[in-house]
Amino acid sequence: MPTEVTPTGYRSEPRRADLDWLRVLGMLAVFLVHAAEPFNPWDTWHVQSVLRSKWLGEVVFFPAPWIMPLFMALAGEAAWLALRRRSPARYVRERLLRLGLPLALGILVLVPPQVWVERRLEGRFDGSLLSFYPHFFDGIYPDGNFAWHNLWFLVFLLAFSLATAPLFAGLRRPAGRRLLARLAAPCQGRAGLAWLVLPAVAIRIATATAAPRFAPLAYDWSNRGLLLPAFLWGFAVAAEPGFAAALDRHWRPALAIAVAASVGLCAWAWPGDVLARLPAARSAGGVLLWGGYGCASWCWLVALLGGARRHLARDGEALQRASGLVYPFYVVHHGVIVVLAAVMVRQGADAAGVPAAFVGLAVASLAVSLGLCWVISAWEPLRLVFGLRPRHRPAVRGTVPLARDEL
Repeated sequence: MPTEVTPTGYRSEPRRADLDWLRVLGMLAVFLVHAAEPFNPWDTWHVQSVLRSKWLGEVVFFPAPWIMPLFMALAGEAAWLALRRRSPARYVRERLLRLGLPLALGILVLVPPQVWVERRLEGRFDGSLLSFYPHFFDGIYPDGNFAWHNLWFLVFLLAFSLATAPLFAGLRRPAGRRLLARLAAPCQGRAGLAWLVLPAVAIRIATATAAPRFAPLAYDWSNRGLLLPAFLWGFAVAAEPGFAAALDRHWRPALAIAVAASVGLCAWAWPGDVLARLPAARSAGGVLLWGGYGCASWCWLVALLGGARRHLARDGEALQRASGLVYPFYVVHHGVIVVLAAVMVRQGADAAGVPAAFVGLAVASLAVSLGLCWVISAWEPLRLVFGLRPRHRPAVRGTVPLARDEL
């Protein structure tokens, strides 16, 4: 496949349009989830409408098992591509820069307005944003004000990138490649899907039973136990052709199982008050629920990665540009939705009904977020602080931009 230059100035060889499609479509799913949250009857979000919809609750619930593990698996594949042309030391320095700067910017600049509008809606603060800013550092959210909101993913990704750098360097050596080949071999057989999925099921059950006091859906602990395995697995899939062959063989049955598991989970959630109906983690019902959750998560990963390899190979300039904006879009979109949802609630715009309110919030938030991404992409200082490569720098063969291939 030909070498190409990305919108951020990097080259990749060969180009993986399937990964770009997954990033763009996955980011669209995350956006829709956040736009639906103000109307979700089963969770407490930053801004809540008086109107609630079980259908929008299902929009939030359906991708919950797999959406963030998918992004982490894509980041693992990007780590392999990045280490092909970088030393481990350079890899670590670039991760600190490309993840650390947007994380610091987001926490110090983008998150305070979100907490401010939330506190105003709650009646806990009635001053201006400027007068609120010193109070942003008063305590830890949700009781206090200091928070990172949707930027928690960057915290995890940065920690995983740094912690696994020595392991990934070892796996790139001949002994490490042989180990990956041995691990991939059983995954290619008839029972290979079980080898791929059952470890994730065991990890998910162990996570729930080890920390039963956490409310998994409310605080997102339900997925975080699978994030590091997904990151490692994404690296292994990129590094070892045997794992890619396993995806090609098993993605169809994985898709069937994933759909069945997700339909079952959504049917369980439909009666409402999900958090109040969670079974005890160490009960038979808890093991069944979280085992099914883990099964859905990993089957979706196999189905999406394998299916995209087969059916999402078409490339184009529009896809490249959209994929190049995924990272800044992730950083800014959450705050846009929170602020616009707060305006909607304060002005009573949600009185028009749930469908109209949801569509209006989603369309307005999408337009504003894309406009901000365009400004970020066009202005060099903002490209730097949002983790994008400056346009004027010469491209380096074999490197992969964080903005396109890590989130």
